[in-house]
Amino acid sequence: MRAFHCVKVLLSLYFSWNVNASPTLGTTPTLSARNSASTACGDIVNNEDTVLFNATLAFECLTSVPFNPAVASRFISYYNDTLQFQSTLKYLKSPPPSYQQPAVDLIAGLNRIQSAIDEGIFSNQYEFEAALQTLVYAAHDGHVDILAGALSAFSFASPRDLVSLSLDGQQIPKVYLADDLFDSDYFTTFQPSAIKSINGRDATTYLLDFASVNSVGTLEDHSDWNQLMLSAAQDIQGYFNTFSGGATFYPGNNITFLLENGTSWTENYLAIYDTPGPTGPLQTGGDFYNFFVLGFYPASYDPYTDDSDDDSEDSSSDNSSTAVTSTTSATPTLTGWESPAYPEIPDVAQEDLGTYGDGVVSGYFLNSTSVSVLSIPSFDVDGDAVFSFQQTISQFINQTQAAGLKKVVIDLQQNYGGQSLLAIDTFKQFFPNIDPFAGSRMRAHSSADVLGKTLTPYWDGLAENDETKYVLAADEWVITNRINADTNRNFTNWQEFFGPNQYSGDNFTKIARYNLSNPIFDASGTGLDISDDAFAVYGYDANPAPSGAKPPFAAEDIIILSDGICHSSCALLIEMFRHEAGVRVVVVGGTPTTGPMQAPAGSRGARDYDTFTLDANIDFTQHLLQNQSSTDAIFLPNRTEQLSVFVYFADINLRDQVRKNEEIPLQFAYEAADCRIYYTPQTVYNYTNLWRCY
Repeated sequence: MRAFHCVKVLLSLYFSWNVNASPTLGTTPTLSARNSASTACGDIVNNEDTVLFNATLAFECLTSVPFNPAVASRFISYYNDTLQFQSTLKYLKSPPPSYQQPAVDLIAGLNRIQSAIDEGIFSNQYEFEAALQTLVYAAHDGHVDILAGALSAFSFASPRDLVSLSLDGQQIPKVYLADDLFDSDYFTTFQPSAIKSINGRDATTYLLDFASVNSVGTLEDHSDWNQLMLSAAQDIQGYFNTFSGGATFYPGNNITFLLENGTSWTENYLAIYDTPGPTGPLQTGGDFYNFFVLGFYPASYDPYTDDSDDDSEDSSSDNSSTAVTSTTSATPTLTGWESPAYPEIPDVAQEDLGTYGDGVVSGYFLNSTSVSVLSIPSFDVDGDAVFSFQQTISQFINQTQAAGLKKVVIDLQQNYGGQSLLAIDTFKQFFPNIDPFAGSRMRAHSSADVLGKTLTPYWDGLAENDETKYVLAADEWVITNRINADTNRNFTNWQEFFGPNQYSGDNFTKIARYNLSNPIFDASGTGLDISDDAFAVYGYDANPAPSGAKPPFAAEDIIILSDGICHSSCALLIEMFRHEAGVRVVVVGGTPTTGPMQAPAGSRGARDYDTFTLDANIDFTQHLLQNQSSTDAIFLPNRTEQLSVFVYFADINLRDQVRKNEEIPLQFAYEAADCRIYYTPQTVYNYTNLWRCY
C-alpha cells in the first residue's frame, strides 16, 4: 500500500468540481504496443499542476515504454534466486484443504515468464511487469510484494469511493456510494440507492473480479473485498483503498454506475502519478524506461543541482526518527485522529498521534457502558516511538482499571503489521503470566545454509564490546542468540538449527523462538541503540513484571475486533491472544454473503524480509568467504550485477509462523473468527457505535 493522503484531497476537490461530468462510455482505444513516439509520458511527468490523469493517458504512457529482453532476463534470474528464500514455496504449490486461495507454483511461473521473454511475447515493458506482478499477487501473502519499474509510477483509481453496508446488521450488505453515505448523514436524511451494476455487470461480481486482480496479500475473498471499501481506519493512516486509488493494473477508460433506482452515469477511471520527485526532462517511453526501470537520470540532468522542493507530507511522515523528542510517557495534551469515525478527544493517546505523526495508539472509555477500547491500527513505528507505544499500552490498562471499566475491545482494523516485539510486548502487558510461543522456521536450502554457517560463527567470534556484535544481534542469519523450541535453550550453532526437517515435500529448519530475556536482542530487533534505558519487552529479565503478576482483565472480558486485514505482527498478536490466552475474535465486513470469515486474513508469516537486507547479507557473506578463500563465496551470482533494474522494494516471507506441536504454517490454516458482523450506516464511520456492539 502507498500513502498519498494529499492526493486523496486532490481527488475530492477534483470530483467536487466535476460532479456533473458524464463522459460517454466508449470502447477502450487500442494503443500501439510499440508506440515509442508517444509523448504521453512527458505529458504526465512534465505537468506540474496535478498528479491526476485519465487512466487511458497513463496506459498510453506505460505501453510506450520499450522492453529490453536482456534486462528482463537478468531480473528474472535475480528474482528466482530471491524466491528460494520464500518459506512457503511448496505449500503454495500444493496447499492443504484449509487454504482458501488457488494454488500457485511461483518458480514455474517465473519459468513461464522467462519462456515468454525468449519467445518475444512481450511487446512493451508494461506487459512484462504486469505478468510478473500478477504472479507475485497470486501468492496472496502480504510479505510477498514488489514495487519496481514502470508500474511503480502509477496507481489507478475509481472516481468514487464505495461502502458495503447492511441496513440493519442482519440483511445481506449492498454496495453504496460513500458520497451518499455522507450526504444522507448516514442514511438519516434520505435513503440512498444501492449500486446495481458497474460497467453493465452485477456490482458484486464486478467488484469481486476487481478484487481478485488488484487486492494484495490476503487469504480469502472477504478480506480482498474489504480492501476495496472506504475505511476510516485506513484514512487515518493516509492510505488509499484498492478500488479508489490503490489499483495496480489498468482498469479501462471509463466506469459506468447504475443504481437500483435507475440513475446511471459514466466517468473516467483515473491514474495517480506516484511522483518520485524531480526526474529531469522525461518525454518519451524510452526516457521513462531509463528512469523508472534502469534508475538513470537523463544525461543532461544533474539531480544534485536541482533546487526544487520535493519534500512532501508523505516523505516526512516516513522519517519517524526526526519527529519525537520525548519518549518516556504518552503525551499529556491529548489530540485525536482527524476523522469523524473516532471520538474527537481520546482518553489515552500515544505521543504525536496523527496521520503524519509517529503515534498510532489511542484509547477510549465508553463511560455509559463498562467498555474501554484500545485502537491499534499499526505496529509500524520506529525510533523513540517504540517507547511511547509501549508506555501508552501501559497507560491504557492502568487508566481503564482506575475508571472501573471491566471489558476491553482491541480494535485492529486495517493493521498491516510492523514491529513484532511490540505485538509481543502488548500481549505480555495483558497476560504477564503467559510466555508466548511465537515459534517460526525458515526454508532450508543451500544459499540459506551458506549465509547462516558463515554469519553465525562470525558473530560468535566478535568481542562483546564490538559495535558489529550489537548491530547483528537480531540478524536473521545469527542463530545462537535465539531459542531452540525443542530444548528451550539457545541454539549452540547454525547446524543445530538448520536441520533440515522435511514437511510437505520441502526442507525446513528447526523452530526458533525469540530470546526476549536478552536486552541486546530486543534493542537490536527494534532498530534502537543499546543503552541503559534500551527497549525491552515487558515481562522479561530487563523489564520484569511484578512477582506473581496476573492479567489485568479476564480473557472472557476482552474482544479482538478485526476487518480481516491484519498482517504480520497483527496476526501474531491475534494468535497469542486467541490461541494462548483464549480471547474471542470478532470480524466485520466481508463479501455480501452469510457464513464465517477469517481473522486474521493477512499475511501470517513471521518475517517480512526485503531484498535490500538480503542483498547486503549476501554481499557481506561473500566478502567474508572471499577473505577465507572459500569456494562457497560464489554460492550466488553478484546481486548488484544480476539485479539490473531499479527496485523500490521487493519482499519475501523468510520465516513461517508455526504453532507449537504443529507442522502446517499458520498461513495455510483456516482461522474463522468467533463471530462475524456487518458494517451498517450507523457504524461504518462511527466507531463509537461499532464498539458499543460489545
